Amino acid sequence: MKKIVYKKLAALGLASLLGSPLGCSPDKNEPVSEDIVNAPTAAIYDVVKIETPKEDNIEDLIDFDEVENFDDEDIDTEEENVEIYVQAKENTTIYSENNTKSDKLGILFENLTLPYISTVNDEWYEVLYDGKIAYVKSKNISIIECIDIPGEENIPFIYTEDDLSDCLDSKNMVKANATVNVRQKPTTDSKKLDQLSRGNTLPFIGDYNDEWCEVLYNGASAYVYKEYVDRITGYTPKDEMYDMVYTSSKTPLIDVKTGETLLNIPRHEVAEVYGRTDDSYLVSYYGTIGYVSKEYAYSLGDTYIIVDISDQHMKLYVDDKLMVEDDVVTGKPSTPTYCGLFDINKMDTDIYWPEFGVKVKMGMRFSGKKWFHDASWRTKFGPKVKPKDRSHGCINLREKIMRILYKYCKIGTAVLVKK
Repeated sequence: MKKIVYKKLAALGLASLLGSPLGCSPDKNEPVSEDIVNAPTAAIYDVVKIETPKEDNIEDLIDFDEVENFDDEDIDTEEENVEIYVQAKENTTIYSENNTKSDKLGILFENLTLPYISTVNDEWYEVLYDGKIAYVKSKNISIIECIDIPGEENIPFIYTEDDLSDCLDSKNMVKANATVNVRQKPTTDSKKLDQLSRGNTLPFIGDYNDEWCEVLYNGASAYVYKEYVDRITGYTPKDEMYDMVYTSSKTPLIDVKTGETLLNIPRHEVAEVYGRTDDSYLVSYYGTIGYVSKEYAYSLGDTYIIVDISDQHMKLYVDDKLMVEDDVVTGKPSTPTYCGLFDINKMDTDIYWPEFGVKVKMGMRFSGKKWFHDASWRTKFGPKVKPKDRSHGCINLREKIMRILYKYCKIGTAVLVKK
């Protein structure tokens, strides 16, 4: 039996939660956090519960090895887009690994959903949560199909430059006038949490003493040395990000009030979009809000991959929402992965490259002979891999992450490689 579920499913789930006691424990005798997981945000879903015998493997619902690529003429653009999700029968703990002794990441509240990846033995489902692989116990979960019915796109309101700040809230901030350390406590002996580059900002909490001021960093209190920051009135968006743009050249980020240049965004960088005028985007670039000209900034579309060579890290966005992120391995200095804007131009499985003597389960080509592909021979990914031990220019990923990219990307998906 089918039923239509609207994107307000999350709100309905939350309403039911408010009627239940606080601090309920999904798994017996296990305390849980109070993080709330939102439902999928597509416009309308036709939800079908899949009745599957216990001995069957739910993994068969998504057969990554049988993925086909169709020509544009074979694709009906009005066809419903079916995705597989897990839906909680009751409040369920989300774990970092498939065991109850691992970190508790949050709660999947009753009737709310997360994207399904695979089944791990008879007890666990692998899911996507906050851009990471996570796990929930299968006994508390139903598997559902979510059918995204095509409809009118939600196009944001177009502002004039005079009222662009109407979609912002003002906030006290500090802006770095030089590179400054962000520390856990107000002392130079304290743990360094990060560095705030010149021109970047953090929310200001208050003065600590004559030398330090307290700021908000990743949701917690931290400290920066006063000499290297200036107090400013900053802005935070009232609404969620609805687009991402990349810069085709060095692009001034303009203050929404004064019209002055706050900083210059380098070429091949990205910024989150929160509003627009006829000729500008209102963006956030590493926490600094301003607008950039459409002459130098272009939308990446709805689904796109961003690869940061400096951090050896990748992010996949689907419908402008972060779907998954993970460490990767890019090219070594002698065979680099080049920066720039590309798109996926070929997808294939069971690929063998005789010149390297390696076979991969799946790959997506994006630039010349450069591919995204799984790399079963690697045990380490990310910045800890020495430059000399990196790839021949391809982007290496863990197999489970490559499976997700292969599922959500298609020919034409944008790929931005940046430093």
